[in-house]
Amino acid sequence: MYVVIGAGLAGLSAALTLQEAGHPVTVIDGADRAGGRIATDVIDGFILDRGFQLINLNYPEIKRLSLAKELDFKTAPRTVGISIGSRRHAIGDPRQAPLSIFSSKTGTLREKVSFLKYLPTKPVMDEDVQTHLLRCGTGGFYYKVLKPFLQGVFLTDPSQVSAVVGRELIRSFISGKSGIPAHGVGTLSQNLAEKIIDLRLNTQVEEIRDNRILTNQGELVATKIILATDLTTAAQLLDADQVSPLISATTWYHATDAAPTDGAELILDADHRGPVINSLVISNLSRNYAPAGQNLISSTTITHASESEVRRHLALMWGSSTENWRLIAKYEINSALPLFAPGKTKAKSSKFNEIIYLAGDYLSAPSQNGALMSGRLAAQELLLDEGL
Repeated sequence: MYVVIGAGLAGLSAALTLQEAGHPVTVIDGADRAGGRIATDVIDGFILDRGFQLINLNYPEIKRLSLAKELDFKTAPRTVGISIGSRRHAIGDPRQAPLSIFSSKTGTLREKVSFLKYLPTKPVMDEDVQTHLLRCGTGGFYYKVLKPFLQGVFLTDPSQVSAVVGRELIRSFISGKSGIPAHGVGTLSQNLAEKIIDLRLNTQVEEIRDNRILTNQGELVATKIILATDLTTAAQLLDADQVSPLISATTWYHATDAAPTDGAELILDADHRGPVINSLVISNLSRNYAPAGQNLISSTTITHASESEVRRHLALMWGSSTENWRLIAKYEINSALPLFAPGKTKAKSSKFNEIIYLAGDYLSAPSQNGALMSGRLAAQELLLDEGL
């Protein structure tokens, strides 16, 4: 029997790959629902994702799983709003904001053209994202637009991220189709979980002894194991050192009777006046996210901040009073993403030993596509070793 430990995106992808190849597989997870970090709650009629995240329908793994039609997908604008002083300036896809490329407020035309030239360039192996982009001539455009945007992608300063991994993610956003399922990003993992034949939740793994898995529900004996937990849990179960640092982030949800905009653009702060790295009236992207007559704003911070500091910064970014905004929820995600520091590369093999294979975004790339791909590759390597 094959056993996958962990029902996040990596584990679900691994299990589906094994199932599609005609092999029985059991998926176990200690939580009461599948999805790992891709989860959604409903509180007082508001849909709250556990951490702000968009889904890119053009990710190769999302396309491979043919999920687009099943998600009731709401596509996000291909522009972002850059808050400078008391005004916001749209920039993005020239088809949606044709004049934005000429606005000197967000950088010179030469700097923006340099960014387009950056996309096919090859970074130096030990280079970081910031150094690579500045070396390519993006200058003020980097500091005003790219840096605040990329902080939301990597959940850390771009100077801490491998230029190799960073360019891959940046290119995926440029060519992507990002948005959210109408009823929350948790719909993605729920959809995948429904395809799993043998999924056992509330099953906490206490120890792995060779091919025996000791859980709070009893013992499982596996032919092969795919360990698709987060990095910290994997290190604990394998009695191994945790190699990759994990990045934390906090998502704040505020409700208001009057939204600061009718649009669904992501708002960034070019002036870096506070702890918020991005903000979005997410109920403008999907009306299901808020009850009738209400609006829901999702905002992200990556450094410690009080609610009053967040509220003060949001007032500057939106150019609107936040005095009457109500805090609905605050999600502190302690292991939101793995850090791919300069020099770190993708794992060449998923195999840990003769029985255990590893899967997770920390092996491939800090993204949903990275998690799904790592699960698929772990399952394929397992089957190859089995001669199947």
